[in-house]
Amino acid sequence: MVVIAFEGKSDAEFLNSLFDEYNLPRNEVIYYEFKGKDNIFNTSHKYYNEIEQDTNKIDKMLIIVDADNENDPNPNRGFDASEQKLKEVIDILEFNIPIDYQIMCGNNKEGHLESFLLSVLDDEQQECINKFKECYKYELTDKWAYNTFYKQKKYPFNYEHPNFKDLKEKLKNLFN
Repeated sequence: MVVIAFEGKSDAEFLNSLFDEYNLPRNEVIYYEFKGKDNIFNTSHKYYNEIEQDTNKIDKMLIIVDADNENDPNPNRGFDASEQKLKEVIDILEFNIPIDYQIMCGNNKEGHLESFLLSVLDDEQQECINKFKECYKYELTDKWAYNTFYKQKKYPFNYEHPNFKDLKEKLKNLFN
């Protein structure tokens, strides 16, 4: 068995679609939805205690968080801060299993799962969204753009896009 820890419900839905797309054994995965990035960074969270008790049954673990925006006042936001905090969490946990991580973001190393998903759209679709954001008088987030224009299509994405490469390798590595 392998463990994948992540922030929220949309992550599970996305991961299920990836497991199906890449023909990975979903039945060998235990998901832990931590309900927020700060909970993932809390090494005394009850889920980590559960995982630690079961490490004799678990082969590997993958932690997935959003990069968020480094301008957020929370010190653990932004790609670099998130990466540093994930490394600290992994060191503190001291589980006797390999633990890897994935930080979800757009090409600018900011954002969320939705930013990542928008980053794999073709150039024409990305240009359309960017133009809409520019002319709209209110600031629109990637989450808003994704949920408005793409969510209803249930991941109309090219799963072989180069931006999927690292995540695909990490998911496949869970079973090697």
